[in-house]
Amino acid sequence: MCIKNKILRIKNITKLNIEYIAEKNIVFNNSNLGLNEPHKNIISNDKDKIVLPCYDNDSNLYNEYLSDIITITKLTNIIEYLLKENQKFF
Repeated sequence: MCIKNKILRIKNITKLNIEYIAEKNIVFNNSNLGLNEPHKNIISNDKDKIVLPCYDNDSNLYNEYLSDIITITKLTNIIEYLLKENQKFF
């Protein structure tokens, strides 16, 4: 997953908790309906967390509500904030 590699390139991100949840394809029996739940990238410290969904064949990260694209620059700023908040506990 290329998004995962982009995230891991951010300075000091490994000092935070990072979890990746694979996408799910949900098909409803006896119908032609289905859902594609995106991959989830969860980045957290001891106090806060951010959930960043992404889809296969899409190089964008989205906010938790899928309403905005999260750029790497914006994500870097979020990571810096999470790192500062994490340091307050030690």
